[in-house]
Amino acid sequence: MGREKSKKKVLIVVTGGIASYKSLDLIRSLIKLNYEVDCILTKSVSQFVAPITFSSLLGKNIFTDLFKLNDSSQMNHINLVNKVNLVVVIPATANFIGKIANGIADDLASTTILATRCPLFVAPAMNTGMYENKAVKSNLKILKKRNIKILEPKHGKLACGQVGKGKLMDIDLISENIVQFFNRSTLLKGKKAVVTSGPSQEKIDPVRYISNFSSGIQGYEIAKALRNAGARTTLISGPTKLDQPLGMKFKKAETGKEFLNHSLTELPADIYISVAAIADWKIENISKQKIKKNKQSNITLKFSKNTDVLYEVSKNNKRPSLVIGFAAETENLVENAKKKLLKKKCDWIIANIVSDKLGFDETDNKVTIIKEDMVIEWPSLSKLNIAEKLVLEISEYFSKVKKEFLCQK
Repeated sequence: MGREKSKKKVLIVVTGGIASYKSLDLIRSLIKLNYEVDCILTKSVSQFVAPITFSSLLGKNIFTDLFKLNDSSQMNHINLVNKVNLVVVIPATANFIGKIANGIADDLASTTILATRCPLFVAPAMNTGMYENKAVKSNLKILKKRNIKILEPKHGKLACGQVGKGKLMDIDLISENIVQFFNRSTLLKGKKAVVTSGPSQEKIDPVRYISNFSSGIQGYEIAKALRNAGARTTLISGPTKLDQPLGMKFKKAETGKEFLNHSLTELPADIYISVAAIADWKIENISKQKIKKNKQSNITLKFSKNTDVLYEVSKNNKRPSLVIGFAAETENLVENAKKKLLKKKCDWIIANIVSDKLGFDETDNKVTIIKEDMVIEWPSLSKLNIAEKLVLEISEYFSKVKKEFLCQK
């Protein structure tokens, strides 16, 4: 039997602030992602959240006291940090940031930070006035110089009622930062990848447009998987409700023309994946004014063919080595996908049948990869798993190309 892959270990350090309760959501998220989590609380946390809440969620004791030697479950600060791969301070108060910056070690949390040799993430959360104070800014600058990753707070309404910067970064984004840290690989290191995602919006008049049901989820997952595999990634996105992924270039597009312009400016590239659902048709003459209903019972709109982004990239003289298109079909999946492969002059088509349970706004999908000489059918998978599986397929493609090149020399 092979050895079971050991879990990645994360130490969460929670300090006392109004956002302390949000650390529970992060712990819950990391447990779901199969990380091993330990937790240190500063004494002031108990003013906001009962410590038993943390221990109940973790299913084990949490750590609070540097000198509680009569409890065998309490490890000293050296042993605690020796066991972990990453330390995350959430929320990081102005006081605790000052401690880290100035090497103060007067409790278990600050002593542990001082002893740690693994990477450290700090997620500040505080009143805007405190966050913008020169002393706090100076301390954060010191942390950055020490290669401590600052998970920047966002602008929004704070607990004190003020509106400004200082609100804790969304837990989903903090979790994504952690996943990105652990998922780094070199499968596609040195490669440049461009991904399009989401719907296009073709205007009818200043207040109306033609679009589709694309959520952008699959394209975003593919872009993140490429990034995690070491590729320099650009994501060109139509309007979606998704958060902008970290660690990649991000461009917004609405029309097919904008998708094409952004795509061409990113060439040359090694990989181009067209996941975006770009409208096949656009309005020929966009009205400059809102079209009024008035008394007419019908209205006629004249359509013309929209920009064929995938085809234009495929035939470009800076064509990427691997061009992949997506096809959402309602019938004759393989037959229609094969026709698209030839028409678009791309290398692969990833096709799926759109249904009530699979497709646009769902978390799962079932795809078939159409290549020039083969058809590969995958089972129903999460869009995340499809993205990761596709990256492996792409890596194998480039490995094969490299072997063929070496054989020819």
